[in-house]
Amino acid sequence: MAKERKYWNEELETMSLDDLRKLQEKRLQETVSRAYEKTKFYRQKFDDAGIKPSGINTLDDLQKLPLIHSSEDFRKAPIPDRLAVPFEEVKYLESSSGTTGVPMAILWSGKDWKNLMDAEARARWTLGTRPSDVVHVLTGFPCCQGGYQHLGAMVMALSAGRGVLDNQIKLGQMVGVSVLEYLPSLVLKYFERAIEMGYDIKNGSIRLISALGEGWAEAYKRRVEDEYNVTLRTLYGSVDAGLIGAQCESGEGLHTFLDLVITEIIDPETGEVLTPGQEGELVITLLWPDATPIIRYRTGDVTKILPYEPCPCGRTHPRISMVRGRAVQITKVKGKNILPIDVEEIVADIPELESDYQILVDKPGELEVLKVKMEYKPDVKDRKALKKRVEDAFKKNLSVESDVELVPMGTLGREKFKATRVIRTYDEN
Repeated sequence: MAKERKYWNEELETMSLDDLRKLQEKRLQETVSRAYEKTKFYRQKFDDAGIKPSGINTLDDLQKLPLIHSSEDFRKAPIPDRLAVPFEEVKYLESSSGTTGVPMAILWSGKDWKNLMDAEARARWTLGTRPSDVVHVLTGFPCCQGGYQHLGAMVMALSAGRGVLDNQIKLGQMVGVSVLEYLPSLVLKYFERAIEMGYDIKNGSIRLISALGEGWAEAYKRRVEDEYNVTLRTLYGSVDAGLIGAQCESGEGLHTFLDLVITEIIDPETGEVLTPGQEGELVITLLWPDATPIIRYRTGDVTKILPYEPCPCGRTHPRISMVRGRAVQITKVKGKNILPIDVEEIVADIPELESDYQILVDKPGELEVLKVKMEYKPDVKDRKALKKRVEDAFKKNLSVESDVELVPMGTLGREKFKATRVIRTYDEN
């Protein structure tokens, strides 16, 4: 019996750090030269900064280049100004979700699409998916489904069930879905509904959850794994950047695919590049796109590069921490940066609370008190005691004063995609 291969691409995934850096620098030089020569957008950016491609030769030189803001730069630039290929070579168009602004068009050439599918497959292989799996992708992204198809797994069509959760659950049970890809907060709702329908998830066919699209409290992850007898692993990417990294079986952070991307962490307010271990905003430079170069692109996502340690899985690429949220979601409370996931960790640890919550920001700038609206479960009798318990948890775990408003379950609504966690009640204009 043939031994199962461990890696999607062993040569690239186990490359020495010296060879990996040389490959990155070679591809960086090619990327910068191509962007300058082929696109009006980057040529103008580099000229304004007084930089020529000949001055970018090492990874350290990357900091000479300007940071690119998706909202201020990419979205405003006409598509032809961003393209490095003739428009007729564009074969696929996606868009960002528009969670933090107007959706941005993302364009790929035929070559880009092939490279993207290989990266998508590599990420799913890293998570633990194999060709023998039956996969149901519920995020609605064809590129995600395409990665599983490229890997060789059986995939349920995105249209299967026509978007009706009950139908999707029934079909998944009929064919024995073994891998479920979904936003993590919605996985819990999927399982809860499946049990209401009479299915035994814990002893069923689903073995692996591929979680993406949002941060999620560790307490919820443990709950899903323990209660439903599944493994939950995380991958990170976006439609504008492709796949950046994935979690291996060791469970510590996400291996970044550094043959395909250069990662930096910056202070979101100053733009200063931070060192490994410091949390900030992720900046990426992609080393593979043909149609639309992406150089020093601010993702808006909050994470950190983990101090380097060899990984038991054998992959040599450094890791980043789980993405904790968006930079625009940071709420400053007496000098502390609070993200929704910080609130979620507290919600997940108090069984009388439902999973939905909102952070209420009533003025610009720093707050004195963190205001949060949370749902409580129907069997709660003493709301006053629960409110004090929650506020004490904020004081103990986050070292901030809080004002918690408890509302009945269902008040905040059930999101079908990414939930809006930070509500600004003041006029931002």
